[in-house]
Amino acid sequence: MKKLTLKALFISAIAVTSMSSQATVNTYQLCLEDASHVINIAVKEGSDAAQAIEQKVDVAACMAELSKIEAKYADQSVGLNPSSVMTPADRAKWAALFDAVDAKQYKGVRYLQAVYYR
Repeated sequence: MKKLTLKALFISAIAVTSMSSQATVNTYQLCLEDASHVINIAVKEGSDAAQAIEQKVDVAACMAELSKIEAKYADQSVGLNPSSVMTPADRAKWAALFDAVDAKQYKGVRYLQAVYYR
């Protein structure tokens, strides 16, 4: 019985860990999808239509994801831009998320070019 209980606890701990890691990936992905959707609507229908759509994730959740990426490098980036000490993979995720936050707020290069050149 003890072994069964320990196995059940171990399996539930793994399940909880994997669900929490999937939640972060989902928030990151949802931020990128929202930004892409806003830009696509801006290209097709203009800025008024882009600002009228409902987004899946709010900007605060995306900013929290940015903070999580930056927190990995907090001790190394004292007085520096966090991107200067990040690994290339984290830097790419960080930059993409920054662009997504800008697009979700209806500003930034990608959004403004989409609206201007439509």
